Amino acid sequence: MPKLRVARESHAQGIWRFFVLQGLEVATNCVDDMDEWLGIFNVKLRHMREDIQSVGNLLLTIETRNNKLEVQSVNNKALIAELDKLVERFRFPSEYASCLTGSQFDEASVPQYVEACEWLTNALHGLEVPNLDSTFANIRAVWIPLSFPSVSTVREKRAELGILKATFVRKASEFLRICFATLVDFMINDKNYFSQRGQLKKPDHADLRYKCRTYARLLQHLKVKMQIKSKSPLLCLSHSNNFVTAHSQILDGNCLGPLRKAYCSSLNSLLRREAHEFSNELRASTKVSKTPNTWLETFTSGNQSANNADTSAVSDAYAKMLTIFVPLLVDEVIVHSTLIIHEITCILNFSGLQEDFYVLVDWAYKIDPLRCISLHGVTERYLSGQKSDAARFVRVLLGDLESKISMQFSRFVDEACHQIERSERNARQTGVLPYIPR
Repeated sequence: MPKLRVARESHAQGIWRFFVLQGLEVATNCVDDMDEWLGIFNVKLRHMREDIQSVGNLLLTIETRNNKLEVQSVNNKALIAELDKLVERFRFPSEYASCLTGSQFDEASVPQYVEACEWLTNALHGLEVPNLDSTFANIRAVWIPLSFPSVSTVREKRAELGILKATFVRKASEFLRICFATLVDFMINDKNYFSQRGQLKKPDHADLRYKCRTYARLLQHLKVKMQIKSKSPLLCLSHSNNFVTAHSQILDGNCLGPLRKAYCSSLNSLLRREAHEFSNELRASTKVSKTPNTWLETFTSGNQSANNADTSAVSDAYAKMLTIFVPLLVDEVIVHSTLIIHEITCILNFSGLQEDFYVLVDWAYKIDPLRCISLHGVTERYLSGQKSDAARFVRVLLGDLESKISMQFSRFVDEACHQIERSERNARQTGVLPYIPR
């Protein structure tokens, strides 16, 4: 019995050992499978983490792009709004357009022309980058699609202003050229403006100065650009305070060439006519007896009554000519430089005006050659008093007169020397010599 029990126990242990070993083998296989699955899960998890990170980066990129697009959209809306404001600033009033482009250009409408011209000048001035608002100036640095309607509108407005400027400048310069020429022609054809027989009349340019005052503001929009940093504003024309200062913006400085040429030509004709008539009447109204050229023969013959004639009126007439015309010429240069070119760099060319002064000098020389001394003194006194830039031509004129007077006096001295030599050869030496022989 004990052996049977032992056998049974041994058999039972074997069975249990078999099942335990089998269970251990199954458990070992399960553990191996779990290790394999865990490795697979780890790989899957790593891939999932990588995918999640990629999706996060993609979402971040999308969000960044969305933010940029949103900012760009806001900027574009603000840009369009500012461009609309800029276009609104350049909206050209219909009354100004009709005024600047109309077929008629008359004196009665000059205030309207000036007002429209000031608007056009300010609009063109505002298109320059240094003068634009900071918002508008920065627009040029921003990328703007050319398809934006506002951008094309700004270009169209700029072109429209350019056409209006060219049209107005052409009409205004032509009108002013004809206006000044017509007025001067009227003055030349009217004898009341000049000296007449028995009536010595001082030149009067009041009508011409009135025209200058009338069109001063209009001309100032056409003239050369004035430096804003200059110490003083534009000088007033002549001596009137009714003239306005120049604007810091020009429309077209090239249009002044024909206008300046026509103005100078007309003014030169007027001044020559005035000087000619004044000189003629001045010589006709001066009553003096002519001193004989053979003064030495008269002196040696003992008859000195002929040399006692008073010829001071000749010097007075010459001084009166200078007193009237020297200030007039200086004023005309100032008016011309201030009205048309602003700076006294282009002096009026008074061609031919000096001829009437030369005639006066020749007339005085024929009456009394010794009057050349007083004429030279008068000329030198006026020459020393003309120091301004505006008197540049006057200084040239006076210098030429001084040279001519000196030449005439040298001619007189030479003739006197010849007369002395002839008298020395022909006269008999009796008593005190009338001169010291060489």
